[in-house]
Amino acid sequence: MIELFSADTPNGKKISIMLEEIGYEYKVTKVDIGNNEQFKPEFIKISPFSKIPVITDHDNNESIFESGAILIYLGEKSGKFYDTKDRLKINQWLMAQMGTVGPMIGQHHQFHHYNPGKSEFGEERYFKITKRIYQELDNRLKQSKFLAGENYSIADIATWPWIARHEWHDIGLNNFENLKRWYVEISEREPVIKGFKFMNKDELPPKP
Repeated sequence: MIELFSADTPNGKKISIMLEEIGYEYKVTKVDIGNNEQFKPEFIKISPFSKIPVITDHDNNESIFESGAILIYLGEKSGKFYDTKDRLKINQWLMAQMGTVGPMIGQHHQFHHYNPGKSEFGEERYFKITKRIYQELDNRLKQSKFLAGENYSIADIATWPWIARHEWHDIGLNNFENLKRWYVEISEREPVIKGFKFMNKDELPPKP
């Protein structure tokens, strides 16, 4: 059984969605990051940088931190959404999410959504970067059904929850035909719907 230590964030949703997709039994242990529970010594033991999510696989008493590493672990363990033949492309698009999509859109959230008016420079910079990311993803999805090719993979599972906050971005998902097509298709998957509401049973993926 998998224990998921998480909060209701895009990074947290990656793992709940993956667990639903592979059909594994799991339980959720909420980490209240608003009250700094991520800095408790017992949590730091399994998450050295005090970040969520973390999983503990109680079948082998192994804990894994960093959402990308967790997705790789679950993909290898289940044999799903991490095909050997596509692995090089999957790894590249997964790392693009980990290194660019998440961190840059996360900064856009900080300046544009959580702290508007505190830094005109920050708001403009990360709005432009996020808009560029939308365009770059749209360009890729014009060539390919999913990010790493014709098959849905952990790269899509990693990236989709960040685009699911499109209402925060004020960029207009409807302006990006290919990205919208990809977003809607994934948002209609039953495991995605279940994983999206892992901490709020009434929450549904927002429409474009």
